Amino acid sequence: MELVLPSRSDRTIMMATMAVFMLGLALSFSTWRNLRQQQDSFHEHALVTARAIAAGIEINLRRELRLPATPEHTNTLLHLHRTLAKELLQDYIKRTDARFIGLYNPLGHILLSSHNDPKAIQGQLPTIAWASIGNAGEWSGEMNFEGQPIMVLGRISHLTSAPVCPDGQCPPDKQPPLLLVGVDMTHHLAAFGKYKRTAILQTGYILAVTIVFWILLLGFLQRNEQHRRLQRLESFNARLLDNMPDGLLTLSADGTVVAANPAAISLMGGLSLVGQPLSNIFSNLGLTPDKQPGQDWSTLKTADRHLEILQLPLKDGSEQRLVLIRDRTELASLERELHRNEKLAAIGRMAAGVAHEIRNPLSALRGFAQFFAKKLAGRDPEELYARTMVQEADRLNRVITDLLFLARPRQLNFAQVPLAEIFREVHTLLSMDAGARNGRLEHWTDTETVQADRDALKQAVINLLMNSVEALPGEEGLIELWAEGDDDGTWIRVRDNGAGMSPEEREHALEPFFTTRDKGTGLGLAIVHTIMQEHGGFIQIETPTAGGTVVSLFFPANPTGSAT
Repeated sequence: MELVLPSRSDRTIMMATMAVFMLGLALSFSTWRNLRQQQDSFHEHALVTARAIAAGIEINLRRELRLPATPEHTNTLLHLHRTLAKELLQDYIKRTDARFIGLYNPLGHILLSSHNDPKAIQGQLPTIAWASIGNAGEWSGEMNFEGQPIMVLGRISHLTSAPVCPDGQCPPDKQPPLLLVGVDMTHHLAAFGKYKRTAILQTGYILAVTIVFWILLLGFLQRNEQHRRLQRLESFNARLLDNMPDGLLTLSADGTVVAANPAAISLMGGLSLVGQPLSNIFSNLGLTPDKQPGQDWSTLKTADRHLEILQLPLKDGSEQRLVLIRDRTELASLERELHRNEKLAAIGRMAAGVAHEIRNPLSALRGFAQFFAKKLAGRDPEELYARTMVQEADRLNRVITDLLFLARPRQLNFAQVPLAEIFREVHTLLSMDAGARNGRLEHWTDTETVQADRDALKQAVINLLMNSVEALPGEEGLIELWAEGDDDGTWIRVRDNGAGMSPEEREHALEPFFTTRDKGTGLGLAIVHTIMQEHGGFIQIETPTAGGTVVSLFFPANPTGSAT
């Protein structure tokens, strides 16, 4: 037997994997963001250093060279005192982190430089740097200078005050010079490299520990899932054996019962089976196999039991055997009922043929009986005999008609039949009969129509009402006819307050020719039963504790009877 057990660990594993993945992404993003922030911090620190150096240079140049306030005189003094200014710049190179210091005029021409090759850094500056210095007053960026990384700060120097031009456009010789300062980034980048390595190692360590725990979790979940699946399999097998409708026994090599499921105990009459030989159990219950039990089904019969037994060896080397026991009592009863129905069908066909042969001479006999009744009018007892012959001929004709109704197939015409109209018609037909027995007939309906054949429906209701009229107690009799519907179909019910029916009478009430009345034919309910079968419905007969009888007809919403 193949068995698929639901797995809950797949979702847990998927969630754990997603958690590890998201944790890895979060850690990676957090590390990257921290590194970027730290890198920006180092860059900002280098830029602050460059600004501090630039400010110190400007102060010392103004003090040492006594620079005037106007830019044109400042450029002239810088040219005259080039040697002194250059020594001052080189001194800054030695004492600070500066690697390059230069002064340029607004056109980009070198005025003063701390380096022997003044154009060494000038050629590496992007074109946008000069424009940014002129527009924004400052520019900064990273570059390599003599094989070392530096932070370059370029800005309009504060050696002189800003010139005042009438039109806002000052000529280059009146504009203040531009100052470039290059600060060494080596130790900044070294510190950032150490921080970067530490951050990456910490992130890797956390991820490694997380992955290890994830692997351990997977192993734990797999073992837990295997254990849970084993428990479910054992529980499923136990429930399967406990709830299977057939009995299951396990026999040892010597034929002793070592295990039995509840169905086997129930089939064996509720006796204790474990520890007893199987042959003794059968003997105590009076069950005699029709043949020696083996790998073919054998039958065990009593007066009211019909069991089948099958023995199969277990292929595990233990020499134990499995014994399957199933109850076929109901199936045997259905088979007997089928045989009876087949016989009744054959009798019905024969009765139909005989009825046709009887009806013609019966009509002639009834005609002569009526003739003699008229001729012998006033003569007693001859007139009574003649009228009795007419009545009995009519009753025999009704029996023949009912037999033909049961025997011949009919073509039903299904339609939406108005129940209120049908109820009024049958009330008109039978209310006087009920009144003759000191009873009354009441009817109502909670549903408008029913899907049925009109004539067959009317005949079924009339047959039920005629039986109820005959069952009235003789005074204060009441017959109730009503209909109610639900999603599955429509119920038509007839209730009387007569003596009711015994269980034996209800059991045989639908059989042809079964009747409890002296003048009844026993075909009324049989005809109703046939009509309901043709409609795909059924009939129910109940005797409430309060007395009387309730007969219910169920018409399905979509008839599936044999006739259409």
